[in-house]
Amino acid sequence: MDTKLKNNKSKYIISGIISLLLIILSIGMYSIYPLIKDQAKEYEHNIFQEQHFLINLNNSNYNIYYDTLKNKDNDILKPSDILINELKKYNKNDEENDYFEENRFNEDIYRYGEILDSDLKNLEYYAINKDNKLVKQRNQGAIDSLLVDNPDSTVIEELNNKYSFYIVIDYNENGEITVNRIYGADKLITENEIKNNRKKVSDRIEIKPIKNMTYIYAVPNELKYKDFISTYNLQNRIQSYNKAASNYIYMAIGLILIVGLIISYRLLRELIGFRKLIKIPIEISALIVIFTIAIVLYESSYSMISGTLEGNLINLDPIVLNDVTINLLENIINILFWAISFGIIFVIVVLLKHILKTGIKKYLQENSLIYKGLRSIWRGNKKVYNYLSNVDLKSKENKKIVALLGINLAILTIMSSLWFFGIVLAIIYTLVLLRLIKKYYNDISSKYNKLFEATSNIAEGNLDINIEEDLGIFNNFKVELQNIQKGFKKAVNEEVKSQRMKAELITNVSHDLKTPLTAIITYVDLLKDDKISVEKRGEYIDTLDRKSQRLKELIEDLFEVSKATSGNINLNIEDVDIVSLIKQTLLEVEYKITEASLILKTNYPKEKVILPLDSQRMFRVFENLLINITKYSLKGSRVYIDVINNTDNVQVILKNMAANEINFNVNEIMERFVRGDKSRNTEGSGLGLAIAKSFVDIQGGKLDIVVDGDLFKVIITFNK
Repeated sequence: MDTKLKNNKSKYIISGIISLLLIILSIGMYSIYPLIKDQAKEYEHNIFQEQHFLINLNNSNYNIYYDTLKNKDNDILKPSDILINELKKYNKNDEENDYFEENRFNEDIYRYGEILDSDLKNLEYYAINKDNKLVKQRNQGAIDSLLVDNPDSTVIEELNNKYSFYIVIDYNENGEITVNRIYGADKLITENEIKNNRKKVSDRIEIKPIKNMTYIYAVPNELKYKDFISTYNLQNRIQSYNKAASNYIYMAIGLILIVGLIISYRLLRELIGFRKLIKIPIEISALIVIFTIAIVLYESSYSMISGTLEGNLINLDPIVLNDVTINLLENIINILFWAISFGIIFVIVVLLKHILKTGIKKYLQENSLIYKGLRSIWRGNKKVYNYLSNVDLKSKENKKIVALLGINLAILTIMSSLWFFGIVLAIIYTLVLLRLIKKYYNDISSKYNKLFEATSNIAEGNLDINIEEDLGIFNNFKVELQNIQKGFKKAVNEEVKSQRMKAELITNVSHDLKTPLTAIITYVDLLKDDKISVEKRGEYIDTLDRKSQRLKELIEDLFEVSKATSGNINLNIEDVDIVSLIKQTLLEVEYKITEASLILKTNYPKEKVILPLDSQRMFRVFENLLINITKYSLKGSRVYIDVINNTDNVQVILKNMAANEINFNVNEIMERFVRGDKSRNTEGSGLGLAIAKSFVDIQGGKLDIVVDGDLFKVIITFNK
């Protein structure tokens, strides 16, 4: 009992300390709102230097200019009559498009006036046409006093206190623009922007410049109307609050993460609600995390800060609540909001720590609804599969069908018990169902028997049987059976081919072994003659030496290809420079290349090409290939050797022009004792390519042969 009380006490103490820390952090966050407000000024943009605002001023200039000139001889002229240059007003070849452009221009000028009256309601203006002295204005603060060349300093001070922005724009008789006075924006930036944004419609219309006009625009500090200016100002302040607050929010989150990581897992387990927290499914936890990050810690937090600083967090009439009560509510709401937000973040840290401690795999198995659902589906499917796989289609199914129909009849009887005639209908339905099921079952049995018969025929060796009928649910089995049939046929053909190759192998081996052996026997008999001269004896001995060496090489080749084919060969893998190995091999067979009058062309990469290979075996591969080239290449032709270092593999390509027409099967040329020279006029065992391919294969490479006319190409590929 004492232990339980002690545990409960520690649980409340730890939870209380964490809660107190979160509240202190929340109060700290709320207390730096004034600092955020001060720092936010650094992030604010000057609306009055923005291109969009200055374009609106420029458009307003044209609308007001038109208003000062539109009345003439009791008629109201259209904007196009006043502002479009007469020289480019019409195009004789395309009057319809000119008319369209003109109407669109008129609509634009009218629309600028609507924007000035609705979207720029907070913008005061005073404009005077210096020719006809006509004035257009929306002026509540005597901004026309700025028309004076040197206004009194008191007037300027009053205007500066009342307005956040004003500008005086003057157009002379040539249409040149001058900004005479500006407040609240940079003069150079603003003047350049206004000059660069003069009205341009299209290549078909040229606008007359504004002449002899003076415009004064001003934006008061107190914005009375909701328009583009007030909206942009509010958004500008809110964005600046957000940027200034972000660093502090991230610092607070970082502090929570540090605290959560410092506190041991053993203490975190003592928190109130920990056991319930770790039982929440991970999908729900993920939604909470996403909601917290996307809503609470982004939109809501910034809205809370900006709403408080703008004074519109609680919009209630002072009659309902006085200012003191509203301020108190704002304090409580802000502290409570941050405490909840920081609390959720701390809970997320605790949960992540628990997941890492438990193990991600184990946690998913215990807390994932998706995992549990998929596991249930898998188990259900497994049961269904096991049941279906144990169904014996050879057994008598009539009893089962009758039993199922009896159950079906009982169910229908119960369903129709509320209506007497339903029993009769249930009996009729059952009889019909019996007939349909019986027919369906017989159809399945018939198709199964056909499939079984075909399988039996294949088992007996009849591989030419063909199933043309539609087997319904057994069609997949029919396809697989046909694939097995094709596989058996392929295996039989391969075996026949193997037997043929064995016969050819024996014939070729006998021929190639017999040739040097016969020569050896012949010259041995000749050497037995005591009457032969010393010179002849020497020639015979040299011939015997060559033939015996030839016989030795042939036997060694037989052993090599036998070991390579059986896989009974030990590799000495080391880092090998392919280019150096090829150069070394070329030196060894240089005399043969010279004898064959071949011209060698090599293309190697500049860098070293290192691969893990058996250098001795690869030397033999290159030697065999180069010797073949010297034997079968056209005299005086070129031989190309390319080493290509690709991103994922290395290729060695050897190309030569055959002396004789290539009329052999490329797929069989790499078989043992198969030679390109079928007449066997050239010396060779027919094992060169077979050994080369075997050695490349056992080292994980690939050797391919490509023939294009009389061009013979060998491609060796090793993956990196």
